[in-house]
Formats: sequence, structure tokens, C-alpha cells
Amino acid sequence: MTATDTFNSDGSRTARVGLEQTGHTYAERPVEGGTELFNCLWKSTSSHKSASDPKRIIPDLCADFIVDSTGKSWLVGPATTADLVTITPGATLWGIRINPPALRSILGTEAEDVRDSKISFADVLSSKQSRLLTEALRTERVDARMLEVLWPNAHLDAHAVSGYKALTAAPSTSIREITADLGISERHFRRTISTSVGLSPKMIQKVQRMQNVLTLGRRENTSLATLAAHSGYADQAHLSRDVQALTGITPTRLLRDHG
Repeated sequence: MTATDTFNSDGSRTARVGLEQTGHTYAERPVEGGTELFNCLWKSTSSHKSASDPKRIIPDLCADFIVDSTGKSWLVGPATTADLVTITPGATLWGIRINPPALRSILGTEAEDVRDSKISFADVLSSKQSRLLTEALRTERVDARMLEVLWPNAHLDAHAVSGYKALTAAPSTSIREITADLGISERHFRRTISTSVGLSPKMIQKVQRMQNVLTLGRRENTSLATLAAHSGYADQAHLSRDVQALTGITPTRLLRDHG
């Protein structure tokens, strides 16, 4: 999830810009003490007068543990397609965003198992982890020491980290070139990335290119052709095909709704 995203009460993501215009607030903060396994903590609150129109939630490479003000708790896995969800007025959500290459180690299973999923804590965590994490998130008392207690053996796989960084830094570079630079086989690379992050290398690049379009589009008022050229696409048609496949809408509407 990017810094401009937040979640609704059923655990899906939506654009912060649109939410703030309709009575929602969103804030992030780092985990006290620092940790490589998680990117940040966040909190999202909607007013009782917030609009309840469905929001389009777009893929963003992320997975998050989330609890809400009713006591519900769940994991949202990395997504490959958009989802339409309805914001619940008056809801507060607390979340912790998992560093994508750490997802497999955190879950203790292949990250592909939670792709495009919303899963209860009870189905992915031990009873102790579920209870302690739920309470810590709701009371905003999560820190690095507490996370080490919950996941004493979790760690980042060096190959997954270097591979993920290469994919997101160069989303138009071929997998063959990336693996040659890393000195590993394509087969091993694809398997490592998919099981660690939950998404294939190609999907990671596809989502990153779209996120690059949004980032650049927020900074500059420029043509789709220019955005495509500067975001890793072969041309504007490539941009349109990818965005349509990921979100179900055109690039112009994507920039209007999420830019």
C-alpha cells in the first residue's frame, strides 16, 4: 500500500485523496525501534457522515494485518486485480504493512496462498499471535520488541529482497536481464519471488509501472504518452492495456480517481 492509500472496514484499499474529501483521515508512522519485516503502522478513520459510495481498490503490491473498531481482524494479501468496496461510515481501522519480501517468513507458508485474499487472523496466525497483535494494533502499542516476540524466527530472504528491489526499480527490464545481473537462474528467481512476495515477477513489474504512472501523474500534468514513456511502458497502448487489466478502468479515469 502506498502512502496515498488507506483501507475500508472490510480490509480493502482505496485512495486516500478521495477519502479525505469525504470525511476520512489516514496517517502512517514507523514502527518504534525499527524492523525490516514491516514497513509502517497506519490508522484510518471515517466520519459518520462519510459517503458510502463504492470505491475502486487498485493493486499496490502490499499485504497488511488489520483490525477494526468492532474487534474484527484480518490479513489482506497482495492483489492482482481491482475490487469495488463500500466504506463503512464511523469505522476506525489500525494496520501494519508487511514488507513484501517478508510475507512468506511472517506467514510461515508460501505467500501465494494469500494472494487476492482477505483472511481472518485465526486462519493465518497462532492464537497467541492473533490475540496479542489485535490488542497491540487497537491500542497503538506496536513496537519492534513486541514484533520480535510474535515472530522470533522471521527473517528476510536475501534473494527475495534483492529480486524485489530489482523488479520495482526497473519494471521495464526483462526477467532474463535481471536474473543475469543477480547471477541466478530464471526458474529459481521466479519461484523465490512468487513464494516470498505472493506475486509473480511479471505481476510485480506490471503493478509497479501503474504505481509509477500515479506517482508521476500527481506531480506533473502531462500526456498519457509521456507518462507511459517515463513509467516503464513500451508505449501508450501498453499503458492502457495494463491499467485496464489491473483496474477495469482507463488510465484517464485512474488518474482522475486516484491521482
